[in-house]
Amino acid sequence: MRKTVLTIFVAVTVAFAQENPSEACAKALTDCENDLECQNRLAPMMAACTTGTCQPQCRSAVLNVYQNKLGRILLRSDATCIPGRDELRTCNFLPAESTVHCSLGKLACEGDLQCNSKFGVFMSECEADAAKGACNEKCKTLLKQTIETSVGSVFSNCTCTARDDQLCTNLKDNLLGVCLKNAPGSATLSPSDNSITDAPAGNDLADSSVGTNFQFALFVYSLIALFF
Repeated sequence: MRKTVLTIFVAVTVAFAQENPSEACAKALTDCENDLECQNRLAPMMAACTTGTCQPQCRSAVLNVYQNKLGRILLRSDATCIPGRDELRTCNFLPAESTVHCSLGKLACEGDLQCNSKFGVFMSECEADAAKGACNEKCKTLLKQTIETSVGSVFSNCTCTARDDQLCTNLKDNLLGVCLKNAPGSATLSPSDNSITDAPAGNDLADSSVGTNFQFALFVYSLIALFF
């Protein structure tokens, strides 16, 4: 019964997605829907990521989906089949975009052998000093080596939102930011506040249908809760 209700929720919510999603995204979504664990992670994300305001619930749901193999494939797609894709893109919750949320970037790095080994050394040798605002040349080099990996490149310009917890802002401002500051050839991290308090004009998020979609998603999601 639980799987049936979740399937109905995901299927109905997907109706709000783009009418012509890419084949790769559609396949990734179907694979996730057919896997109970992935489906259980996907439904909360679809309910939470439709407000256009980068809420913490959306961030947590995205990170939870990303920790599932099929969920990672879906999030790494072009996202054309995902309801709330505009919010995911605006809040930098899509790992394939040029700018990625720092917490998502860290999660991706930890899942990559090369990136994790470089980042692990940087954290073990430099975290304490960086937290105090100090970063020597060795630590700058260690971070540079992390960023030079294919997955670690997101650390050069990852971002947080004003609604984030201290884990993201600490990583961005007190660890990465300190060692990237004035480092030769290094990019400057984007501002911490990229939150969306009002839907931007000219963006799909400003369409009144977003509010309706969100209310409907919450209604269907509340039905699921009755079965738990």
